[in-house]
Amino acid sequence: PLMSISLAQGTQIAIAATYGTAATMSAITNAAEAVATLSAAHGISTGDIFEITSNWDRLNDRIGYAKAVATNDVTIEGMDTTDTSLYPAGSGAGSVREILTWTNITQIAGVRSDTPQVEFADITTLADQTRKRIPTLDQAPTMNIDLFYDPSLSWVNTVLAVSDTNAKRAIKLTLPSGKLILAQGYVKMSRFPQLNVGEVIKNALTITFASIPTNH
Repeated sequence: PLMSISLAQGTQIAIAATYGTAATMSAITNAAEAVATLSAAHGISTGDIFEITSNWDRLNDRIGYAKAVATNDVTIEGMDTTDTSLYPAGSGAGSVREILTWTNITQIAGVRSDTPQVEFADITTLADQTRKRIPTLDQAPTMNIDLFYDPSLSWVNTVLAVSDTNAKRAIKLTLPSGKLILAQGYVKMSRFPQLNVGEVIKNALTITFASIPTNH
């Protein structure tokens, strides 16, 4: 089979700026692509992106993409909830909140992303001759972004306000191919520039991701 290779150059990074009113999610199915039943006048249309709050821990805080909408039933693209040990049937209710606008980050000088790591618990006993470890948690991926310093840019105050709240925000990565990666994350931005002799003045923005990503 042919490989599918994408270059990072040209990727756009955006942070959710405004949200709609939360709509109740009274039920959600166990399916290869989950279907959420929302309250009337929910406002979600095909192609909309929304934040999910759910009693299913594995679904809670994820970002959904509306693949199809039939009145109050919304099919969430790629949201596989078939495993009832992870998504107990009938207990995934919650709410959704549409993301209305995004703030695009510009003047990005460089991005350094951590290699995803897995934490392990040691279960070696005294009788063992070989150390044994079992996987426990995935460490939170972090994206460190260098920016050319310019506090007058239109998006800077918006992102600084998000940074000050220490609250999760939806993050959208638009790859050069047009594909999207959507996830929740914590955003922190430095107010003070990096001053190094002989170098362009920069400042830093860090995103620590806090949910499983959704791909579109």
